[in-house]
Parts: sequence; C-alpha cells; structure tokens
Amino acid sequence: TQKAAIGKLAASLVQPGSCIYLDAGTTTELMIDYLTTKQTVFVTNAVAHARKLSQAGYTTFILGGELKATTEAIIGPEAVESLRKYNFTKGFWGTNAVSLTKGFSTPEPKEALVKKRSMENCRKCYILADASKFNKISNVTFAGFDSADILTTDLTAGVYLEKANVINI
Repeated sequence: TQKAAIGKLAASLVQPGSCIYLDAGTTTELMIDYLTTKQTVFVTNAVAHARKLSQAGYTTFILGGELKATTEAIIGPEAVESLRKYNFTKGFWGTNAVSLTKGFSTPEPKEALVKKRSMENCRKCYILADASKFNKISNVTFAGFDSADILTTDLTAGVYLEKANVINI
C-alpha cells in the first residue's frame, strides 16, 4: 500500500542514538514495523504506537493529557506542556491535508496544538502523507508547507512535485 511504502521510507531515516517524536496516525504506526535500530528513544502521543514500540524493545515515552477516544491520541494543553522538556532529533507526523498556502492541517484544534509544539522542538521534521491528502485544507493549520520534508508516494500533482521538500517515491 501507499502508506506502507511511506512508513518503510520513514523508518529508514531513523538512526541509532536518536530521540524521535512519533505522531499518532495510521502511516506513522506502519513505520514501526520497518524500524531496524534499537538504540533509539521514542516519544509519542499515540497509545497504540507506545504499546507497539515498547513491546518491540524500544525505550518509549508517552505524553500525558486528554485521551481522544476515536484515535487513542493524547491531545490538549497537558500534552503540549509535557512536550516542553524534549528536544527531538527527528520527528514524523501525519496530516489530514497538505496545501501550498495553508500548509499542514487537521480537523481538531487540540490535536493541532500537539503537532505544532512537537514540531517546534524538533531538528528535522517529516510529514507522512499519501497522495490523497494533497491540495486539501482542513480546519486547523499546525505548520507551514516549508517547515517539513514530505514523504509521499504516487503523487501526480505537478505543482507539489516541483517543491524541494517533497520526496515522492
């Protein structure tokens, strides 16, 4: 699938000794299946991701805060507050929409805050987005288009293919 291919590429970017932020989402979860280095610390706001990483032997931290029942993501001001102490080497985020003018966006304001804050604490940011997310805008922008490299696949929208931060496999 597109999401599995993106997850595999993202996992290949994780290096030993890194502190990685892993956002909630289906594509970020698929990434875990392809990880090869165990000398990595993960911080996540996803209950399922934390469980999977921990069971695979990774040092794993989960944010505190409000649990969003539909996605099992930890969101809200408490989650944002618990992000303050971390400095991430790399981070991987999902998005509901990608737009040149409105950047990366999601429907839920409390989820957007967690995404925004975690990206601010990260040296290198990656957005994992299949082709269906492009040229769309959701309710709340959490980062500008140029703030991350975008890992995608089967993208045909020419205007995005010309952008240096779009990695289309």
